Amino acid sequence: MSKFVRKINYYETDKMGVVHHSNYIRFLEEARTFWLNEMNMPFENLEENGITIPVLEVNVSYKHPVTFADIIEIEVFVKEYNGVRMKVRISCNK
Repeated sequence: MSKFVRKINYYETDKMGVVHHSNYIRFLEEARTFWLNEMNMPFENLEENGITIPVLEVNVSYKHPVTFADIIEIEVFVKEYNGVRMKVRISCNK
């Protein structure tokens, strides 16, 4: 799978120039959408076929600050899948 690469916008940062914590969840959702597109399973097609993929839980560890104009790389991996539920692991590098 390709890495989802994204440049941080100024409006996503706080007064200290660090990305506001709420934006990381948006970045993860962008990576998930990118990942599904890479697998030829875009959300539009899934939903047209009655398949939804709700997020039930998010656990984030903020290890390094990300600032304006940084480039982040996000990779999505399937951690578990039992035919009904799927757990994914997302790795992010600055």
